[in-house]
Amino acid sequence: MLNRSFTNREKVLLLIFVVLALGLFYYFVAFRGFKEQMRLYDTTELQYQIDTETIRATKQKQMEDYIDKHKGETIGTVEKYNNLSQEVSVLGDILDGKVTDITINWSEPVASGNTVRRIAGISFTAPNYTVASSVVDAIHNCQYRCVIGDLDLSSPEGNMSSSKVSVSMSVTFFETIDGVENTPGLIIDTPNEDTSSSEESTTPN
Repeated sequence: MLNRSFTNREKVLLLIFVVLALGLFYYFVAFRGFKEQMRLYDTTELQYQIDTETIRATKQKQMEDYIDKHKGETIGTVEKYNNLSQEVSVLGDILDGKVTDITINWSEPVASGNTVRRIAGISFTAPNYTVASSVVDAIHNCQYRCVIGDLDLSSPEGNMSSSKVSVSMSVTFFETIDGVENTPGLIIDTPNEDTSSSEESTTPN
């Protein structure tokens, strides 16, 4: 059996090798495992998302409560059909210069009895919650009778008080065909007689 002592140079190299091996073992097994566990248990991002959603929900609830509180109030006039151009104009006056990324999609007007409902799907981006709230309030209190629904607020930066707020909602404008003879483009909503008959036939005697 070969029996020889290591030279000082060999001892130094062997010591360096052992230190490197221990370092690599610590990095791949201990340190990386520790970092991974820290990443899994780091709830900072999760808490931020929860706080952001809580703020968004609170602000939206405040705006919805305001609209519901004043929903029964008689605000604005019910104009005769077709008042579309004036409704477009009043929305333009409210939105232009205050918000950006404005999109308005109009549905076909529908008449039930003498009442016409025309729904506008509106979305825009406001510089902050205060501006968003004032715009929604201005639409709600505009000169033409309307009702706001499907309100949704969101802010990619989380802080609605100082960051941009995206708003989407539906606005139903009311008009009347009372005294109007010409109603082009108007959909007449008639009761479904077949459904009524079917319901009557299934009613127990």
